Amino acid sequence: MDLNLMDKLRLLRIDTELRPQIKMKPMNRYYFVATINPSEQFFAFVSVAAWLIRKTGTDFEQPNEEDDPNATIAAILDVLREKEIAVDFSSHKLKQGSGDQVCYILSVLADQVLKGQNFEWQKPVVDNMYDEEAVDDVDQVEDETEIILDKVEEEMGIYSEESEGENYEVKEKEESDFIGKVYDLEAWKLELERVAPALRVKISADGRDWRTRHAQMKAYKDQLFDRFKTTATQLSKLHSGITMTMDKVTARENILNEQFEGLIKEYGKMLSELNKVNNEYKEASVGVTERQEALNELTAKLEIIKQKTESKGSSMNDNSPLVSAKESSGDSEEGDSGDGLSDHHFTLDVKYKRKSKLQQRIRYNTRSGR
Repeated sequence: MDLNLMDKLRLLRIDTELRPQIKMKPMNRYYFVATINPSEQFFAFVSVAAWLIRKTGTDFEQPNEEDDPNATIAAILDVLREKEIAVDFSSHKLKQGSGDQVCYILSVLADQVLKGQNFEWQKPVVDNMYDEEAVDDVDQVEDETEIILDKVEEEMGIYSEESEGENYEVKEKEESDFIGKVYDLEAWKLELERVAPALRVKISADGRDWRTRHAQMKAYKDQLFDRFKTTATQLSKLHSGITMTMDKVTARENILNEQFEGLIKEYGKMLSELNKVNNEYKEASVGVTERQEALNELTAKLEIIKQKTESKGSSMNDNSPLVSAKESSGDSEEGDSGDGLSDHHFTLDVKYKRKSKLQQRIRYNTRSGR
């Protein structure tokens, strides 16, 4: 792992060219070493890689947070293969945005950019103003500095993003001025104690990023499984209690069925008989209704016949025709006696015919009414 990666990126002016463009937060020396925020580190990695590829003279589109990570990684690896850079690891290891593979790719691309700019590393000029004992003390201070930096890495996220953005430029200028000067050992220790708390960095994640949401889903899943371990025993006991209660209810139901089996059968028989009687009653009710209607019709016809019979009887008892006949016969006494006798016989014959016809009609009406 190349620990000079951030020095190479600063030599290529990442703080002035790329960081303001994509609104990237300041990165410490070990930003790509350990996993802190996978989604943010992955976006920073692909952005820096794309920026370095463009600096080598190859066209490469600047990635977005919404792009497919697999497609972006595949495009970066294709460019590396075209430049004959060895890539003997899986692309899955690059999705975390940190680790040896990420540092390797960025370091190789940075070396190519520096090589294209004819940049050469020179050996450091050592100032021999301190004796060996002082050098040992400086080494000890450097070891302590590394320990403090490790603690700073573990405690990242304490200070807010606003205070960090406002103070970063001032801190960078102070650090550059501090590096250009030479201090004695005590002044170095005091300066280290002063700036160590300020090295704490907070990197806030964007809640709209799908990687952040994926990380939240994973955390929720882990919490769910942890809570399930505590509730599984309670759920198991509850299930056992419900099962026992259901078994008791089933056994009691079977006992009741055996005890009341005879009554249930008797009830079934009585119910079937009741249904049969109800059906017979309905059929009988229908027959009675029909007969009642027929009786009403016959009664009406009988009344009509009675009225006709009474009217005919009254007409038969009427003597007005006979009286009129007698009067007519009295008027004709002066006439021929033979003619009077014939008229009398004719009148009797007419009455007899009328009476016979009336009797026939009465008999016919009586038969038709029946």
